[in-house]
Amino acid sequence: MKRAVWRMLPIVVFAIALVGALAFNIALVSRSRVALTSTILRNPSTVKTERFHVVAILPDTADPFYTHLIEGLRVEADAQNAALQLFYYSPGIISEEGSTSEEVWRWFEIALRSRVDGILLFQPKGLDVRGFAQEAEAARIPFVPLAMDAPQNWTSSGVTGDSMSQGREASSLVLSLLGSAARIGIILSSDLSLGYAYNEEPFYRGVEETLKTRKGAAIVAAVREEESILGGEDACARMLTQHPDINAILCIDAKATIGAAQVIIDRGIVGQVIIVGSDENAEVNRLIDRGVVHSSIVRDATAMGRMGVALAIGQRIGIRGPERVSVGYRVIPTRGGSK
Repeated sequence: MKRAVWRMLPIVVFAIALVGALAFNIALVSRSRVALTSTILRNPSTVKTERFHVVAILPDTADPFYTHLIEGLRVEADAQNAALQLFYYSPGIISEEGSTSEEVWRWFEIALRSRVDGILLFQPKGLDVRGFAQEAEAARIPFVPLAMDAPQNWTSSGVTGDSMSQGREASSLVLSLLGSAARIGIILSSDLSLGYAYNEEPFYRGVEETLKTRKGAAIVAAVREEESILGGEDACARMLTQHPDINAILCIDAKATIGAAQVIIDRGIVGQVIIVGSDENAEVNRLIDRGVVHSSIVRDATAMGRMGVALAIGQRIGIRGPERVSVGYRVIPTRGGSK
């Protein structure tokens, strides 16, 4: 009898363990169902669901312009009840092999296959966006390209800056200080993708247009910055060496502004050459505070981001058609005041 009891003992222990494991699994399943029901299935007000899905394809860079651009994209996406997804491509000029083009196309095709409600693309250097516009139109997905300035062959819809107005503002600032004695040097972007010669650049034409109102003031030289991190310094040094009579330098972006300022500091001519820069970051602000840079014209990248999302969603719901929109700028420090 005792042997029979000992033989049954392992069976009883195993049965108890099996029942315990089963009870534990039932408890886990029950908890999972409670959690699922309290969130996704019941969809309480604490769980936000977006009405739209928007993709933005942007260069992977720490440039402050794009930081503000992304800020605008996020703010407007939230206001439009849209989920924003960001894809990044490597910045730089597209090579003959089209490496950057292939990278951009890959992100673009992912967005198309996902049937998103809008695609925003900041136009990389050297890339014609008309093919993207045609693909998006065929898929009936709103496509909004973004750029500093609209290329001559651009699509009918997009959001851009207004470099021509910036040029007018920059030269107006210089004329208010130097008048007819202004001898201006201009540092332009290295980007040739818009198809402009240097004297056709919108920024250059804005400066040229304003100088017509002041006899004697002139553009002495215009150069393009190089792609390298020291491109602004090299451009400024080259220009001043060839034209030592320059007393004002106008810069197209933050890199050129910082580079030109460094050259002015190195040559010990701070105060003798006025620098009007572009855009804003900690270094540009520091140079303004020190008096090396007179002022900077800040392109409204936040407004560009907001307008891009608003235009895409507006087209999706049928309240807006394809259109071109240009955003403004502000000057720091403000005239007659502080930053």
